[in-house]
Amino acid sequence: MTDSVIFSLMPDFIRARIAAYTLRDWVAEHYAVPALQLDRAMTLTLVQLDHVASRKTYYGYDVSRAPSSLLEPISGYMEALHQKHGPREQSDGFPKALVRTHQQVIHEFETLNRLGNKAR
Repeated sequence: MTDSVIFSLMPDFIRARIAAYTLRDWVAEHYAVPALQLDRAMTLTLVQLDHVASRKTYYGYDVSRAPSSLLEPISGYMEALHQKHGPREQSDGFPKALVRTHQQVIHEFETLNRLGNKAR
């Protein structure tokens, strides 16, 4: 995957990232679940994001009544990923290239975030 593709996904990823962490808080509050019970490391996994976009579930909880401002950025990011790699196959999981791209986007975001914090 080229750097230009990774960086073209970055704005969608940043919006999805913000929405995903806020949606995690929404689930904790709406379902009276301690936030610590919702593993923060799973917040941005491809499976979690895909479930929000396709099934309207997050950590297994129904989020169909969550604010659209939390759902739409996640769906937008997943659509952008699929535009680069084609639709998800039935039950065979995600194409490896899609998984790699998502991982690269996260890596680049974290790298840029670290560099930005060093500049302060």
